Amino acid sequence: MTTLPRRRALVIGLAGVLTACAGPSVPAPQSTTPTAGGQAAPTFPPPLPAPPTSAPTATSPTAAAPVATAAPQATPGPADEIAVDVRLWNGEATIQIDGQTVSPGPRRLSAGPHQAAALVDGEVVSLADIGPAGGSVDLIVPPTQASLAIMIENQADARPQTGLTSADVVYEALAEGGITRFISVFLRNDAPVVGPVRSLRHYFAFFAADYGADVVHIGASPEGFAWRDAMNMGHLDESAGDPGVWRIRSRPAPHNAYTDTAADRGFLSAMGRQRNRQWGPLLFDESPPSGPQAAHSISLGFAPWPYRVGYQWDAAEQRYLRFMDGSAHRDAVSDEQIAPATVVVQFAEVDAIPNDPKLRLDVNLVGGSGQLVVFSGGTRREGTWMKPAPRSSTRWLDTHGERLTIPPGPVWVEVLPLDSPLSWS
Repeated sequence: MTTLPRRRALVIGLAGVLTACAGPSVPAPQSTTPTAGGQAAPTFPPPLPAPPTSAPTATSPTAAAPVATAAPQATPGPADEIAVDVRLWNGEATIQIDGQTVSPGPRRLSAGPHQAAALVDGEVVSLADIGPAGGSVDLIVPPTQASLAIMIENQADARPQTGLTSADVVYEALAEGGITRFISVFLRNDAPVVGPVRSLRHYFAFFAADYGADVVHIGASPEGFAWRDAMNMGHLDESAGDPGVWRIRSRPAPHNAYTDTAADRGFLSAMGRQRNRQWGPLLFDESPPSGPQAAHSISLGFAPWPYRVGYQWDAAEQRYLRFMDGSAHRDAVSDEQIAPATVVVQFAEVDAIPNDPKLRLDVNLVGGSGQLVVFSGGTRREGTWMKPAPRSSTRWLDTHGERLTIPPGPVWVEVLPLDSPLSWS
């Protein structure tokens, strides 16, 4: 087992700087117990770079986005020509080079700089310069809607939740007390009921920032408030009197708060938000690589707690059926079982925040890197992740250091502490 370099991370509290975290290592075959590795987050407040001009990608839980795969490279030609391979990802668009419509794939151009663009309904949605040396050019069609993230709790009184089956991507990570929490990201779809909505932690804000998402939550930890505001995230927070959340009587507080994504988008748009359409680390391919090992059954945990999650491959639907504590994880309204097309396991160092009276946690993400395990198509692949800066999208890379592709469909990301159990068969 290889161990990635370790570095300490810093997180912020209301009174100043609090110490935290690091990254992970490669899980062993058939069961994974990674070791620490990775880099740490900068001291607060860090320099916050502008959001990326082009983002990685994803698709909706219901509609697979067409993807252009790379064709064989053009054969060498005259010295006054360059070879270019134009690839279109995550949607349909018209491709132009220097204003002339072309088809995706390899071609030869006259030597010198050129520009490629993807257009949807006549509007340029992706632009890339072609350098004098040519090479591959990726054009990514953005999501149809602005990014919206909602914090959802996972205590027993909050189950079953509502609306998770409509999200494009859901992250699960530990909160204090050994209970996990979700942040659900909506990029193409809306859901009329989502919840129960709960409070924000700073590392969930980092997940949302991968997509440039506005966030809906009820209160936050001191670090959650500080990082949300430092990253200038659009937000609806019931505890601050913002609209968007209502409560039901059939569940006890605080497990009874719900929201509507379409209404949230309207409130946020009126505030001048809902402007970012980004796919984060998600890059979809109709025919992604298969892993070297079959993975029809997945079992994982969040060390040191006994809470367990499982996934079972459904070959007919090409999805992983999700189980939680031994029971099918279903939507409270539709009774539909949660079934992502891809399960991503991201190992990261998780530490207690020093001197926090509520025993809150830090997850080493910003400036960090670590081991990635990807389950799709009933197989398992390995890779690595890295997140350079708070508002930069996390990068998912394969074993060759290239951007990792996954099949179209919903994605669940399990963010496990180092030394957490992971097995498959």
